[in-house]
Amino acid sequence: MAPARVLILRDERDRKGPNEVDDAYRAEGLNVVIHPLNSELPSMAGESLIHISARIGETTTPREAHLIGAGANVIVRASSLIQAFLPNGEQQLRPFVILDVTDDGFDRARTLLLRNVFASGLFGEGARGVLAIGPYSRYDLSRVYKLLTSLLHGEGFGLADLHNAFWEQMQHTCPPALFTLDPDLPVWD
Repeated sequence: MAPARVLILRDERDRKGPNEVDDAYRAEGLNVVIHPLNSELPSMAGESLIHISARIGETTTPREAHLIGAGANVIVRASSLIQAFLPNGEQQLRPFVILDVTDDGFDRARTLLLRNVFASGLFGEGARGVLAIGPYSRYDLSRVYKLLTSLLHGEGFGLADLHNAFWEQMQHTCPPALFTLDPDLPVWD
């Protein structure tokens, strides 16, 4: 049986080669496909699990949370991601999304609020569930990714099981948030 596939969308500006999130998924034997987070998003219809790792910001007029993609001038809105998730309409299974926002040491509380606003937008129209994690300091990332991927590799986990186990074992001041209509939906389709 082929290993489960994980699509990773990430800001590629400062990255050359694999990084901690990629390595953690591969260490669990998962098939990793990486795509830069930019204005040219691939079709993601039919993907079961999508991990998005990026900085988050907001526009001023109108106020809207968005991801900062590859390059300081590239913003990725939730609506763009939703269109890439479901290009053929409602016939496709919606993905489970892990929204992993990077740390902003200047305003962690605002980053957390923007994370949740963006996650709710993704969930509202494009995902069967969103687990919003971060912001975590770069010193915690290895431990965060190792725990997350080991939990994802577990058999029979539902979305709420993943959220609860991750939160319980992280014991971090930045709680994860789960957005879903049915917490018993499986992590993998």
